[in-house]
Amino acid sequence: MPQYLKDETQARIAAAALEVFARRGYRGATMAEIGRRARVSTGNIYRYYENKDVLFADLIGEEFAQTLLALLRRRVEALSGVSDVGALAPAAPFHAASEALLRFCVANRLRVVILLARAEGTPHADYAERLVAALSGLAVAHFQALRPTLHVSETLAFNLDQIYRNLVRSMVDTLVRFDQEGPIRQAVAEFSRYHLAGLQALFA
Repeated sequence: MPQYLKDETQARIAAAALEVFARRGYRGATMAEIGRRARVSTGNIYRYYENKDVLFADLIGEEFAQTLLALLRRRVEALSGVSDVGALAPAAPFHAASEALLRFCVANRLRVVILLARAEGTPHADYAERLVAALSGLAVAHFQALRPTLHVSETLAFNLDQIYRNLVRSMVDTLVRFDQEGPIRQAVAEFSRYHLAGLQALFA
């Protein structure tokens, strides 16, 4: 029984911390507010976590960050050699990769929000910037494979950067606005159609 109570309390602290970090960001969050939301004393939190840094790292670790990046990379790379996404069969790798990414984001909704937009002051503060750069690079590689003579001008690189910043913002806004899988799926599907069509037009 004591072990059960300990696990239950730690789970409440972790759940409360995710909500507070997602709403206020790492810098704005306090252990006191996390304790109030978890219905435990601030002092009791320190029985489980030495400080706010340790609590954050337990919730948003390097493995989690790398997993999200790998899933996003897999989705882009699944389009290798594909010039028309709309013509892909339902069983195409791109759809499987998109589904894996979506399931991960739904299952880890608040963690993804924190990692992409609320991590200032942590080792992941520049994660969104690095993600935008990685996705932009993958997009250029994809279209250059389709069109080897493609020249990436300064303005094209700038607009591509803006497109992926918009994509990251949209992911965050969707996961903040909706907490149920159905609306998240619909919002992501609608934005993805716009995003892919926009990329196609940009490189046309």
